Order: sequence, then C-alpha cells, then structure tokens
Amino acid sequence: MLEMHDVTSFGLTAFILFGAYTLFGITGFGQSMIAMPFLAMIASLRFFVPLVALLDTVFVLWNMTKFRKDADYRELIALLPTTIIGMIGGATMLVLLPERILLLTLGVLITAYGLYRLVAKQQAGKLNKFVAVPLGLLAGALSATFGTGGPIYVAYLSGRIFDKSQLRATILGLLVLTAIVRLGVFGIGGLYNNAHIWLWWLMALPFCFAGVKLGHYLHDRLKSESLLILVYLTLVVSGVTLLVKNF
Repeated sequence: MLEMHDVTSFGLTAFILFGAYTLFGITGFGQSMIAMPFLAMIASLRFFVPLVALLDTVFVLWNMTKFRKDADYRELIALLPTTIIGMIGGATMLVLLPERILLLTLGVLITAYGLYRLVAKQQAGKLNKFVAVPLGLLAGALSATFGTGGPIYVAYLSGRIFDKSQLRATILGLLVLTAIVRLGVFGIGGLYNNAHIWLWWLMALPFCFAGVKLGHYLHDRLKSESLLILVYLTLVVSGVTLLVKNF
C-alpha cells in the first residue's frame, strides 16, 4: 500500500504523464522530452527513465499497429546498429554517473533544444544517409540516459522522408525498435529489479491512455504551429528550472 508521500508523488507523476502523453497523441512523439525534466524533480532518473520506457513501449506499439504499412524500413535498418551502441553507452552512464551530473546535463540539453527549435528555420534539402551514424549514436545514448532521443530521430528522418504518412509511420517504427532495445538494456543493467517501477507502471497506464485519447481528439482541432511553440517554451522553462535546482 502506498504511503502518503508516495500518493502525493504519484499524483504529480500521473498529472505530468497525462500531459506528456496528450502531446504524444497529437504529434506521435515528444512525450519523454516533456515529461522527464518534471519527473526528475520528483524522484531519481534511475527510477523514471526505465518507468517511462515501459510506458513508451505500450503506446508506440499501439500507434504502430495503425501505420506500420507506410514505414520506410530501409531508414530504420540504417539507424539501428549505431542506436544500439549508443543505448549501451547511455545506459552505462545512467547507472554509473552521479545523479546531479545527469540532471545538469539534462537541463542543458532540454534548454538548448527548446531554444534551438524556437529560432531554427525549416531545413532545406535531403540529409546524407551517413549522418545516421553520429545521430544514431547520440540519439541512442540520450534515449537510454534520459529517454529524450526522439527529437533527434525526428530531425534526421524528416530530412530523409518528405511524405508525411511515411514519415509518421517510420518515426513510430523507430520508436518501437528503440523502446524494445531500451527494455533489454535496462533489464540487463538491473534497473527493473525495483518492484515500485512495475507498480507505478500499472497505475500510470490509465492516465497515459487518457492523455493519448485526448491527444487524438485534439489532433485536428489545434493549430500545430502554436502547439509546438508552447511545447518548446515549456522545454526551456523546465530545462532552466533543472539547472537552477541542481547548481
């Protein structure tokens, strides 16, 4: 049975996850990037990163079943080897590095990404396929360490695939693959030996499901440009908050 402190912490966690998965329902990605800096203020990254990995697996599999026929599997295969290597390195950092260093790094990355997206111009031209090597390593490491590698994958794939349906399906396919690899890496690293992770996962599922359904409802009713600006501003605020708290 949860103690009062745990009940309060879970209530905040459920609220954060509901909002993050509402974004996922609207855009198909970005839930971990939004959720993780706020969750890190409640408990350890070593608790929440594997917890959110479990949740991500459920919902990316659910979404992928709808769009799997449109995916460009050649792009997925190109990213997979370096992604696996990056994830192994990222999981190692998650286990070994001091929590404060991890939180400061997350704060810098989140703030920098939010600011970059607020001022960046639309990318022109098609990215070279060899860019998959460094980006796969970086995104894999960030996915395992913070659960935040998705935007890098999106940036790469949107520079390779210009059909919107194919792009959405390929992003989802990649998220499925990375989610499964993360579970394996975290399992080998012993991060799922904590029974509370499994309990909170089960209790959080209904809130995440409700968020995804709300996101699907809002998908055609919101201006995507305004929503993305709000998301990027939220990233900047949450990243700066992490930096101030952990300096």
